[in-house]
Amino acid sequence: MMLNDWNGGAIVTTVSQTGSVFKPRSAYLPHELLGKEGFDALDPFVPIQVSNYNEKEFESCYQYYLERRWLQHEKACTEEGKKELLFLSNSNPGQLERMCAFL
Repeated sequence: MMLNDWNGGAIVTTVSQTGSVFKPRSAYLPHELLGKEGFDALDPFVPIQVSNYNEKEFESCYQYYLERRWLQHEKACTEEGKKELLFLSNSNPGQLERMCAFL
């Protein structure tokens, strides 16, 4: 799949700091996380911006976390708790995930 010997398709990937054991915590860009060889293997690289959640997306993600019982703190399940998560994450998907990992 990575040999670039085919046509008529696309590969959609994501990178995360989570699996980057030997990289500094400040590294978050794809070329920093993958290194030159890994980044070159993805050529051509086309970045896709992921915007913050809108109200419906935030509610959907919040309900998903509740249904999966990822939110264990008793106040996380209240309306006030939901508003606090919304405020603290600023509707940012990555921030919300990181915050909910500890609840």
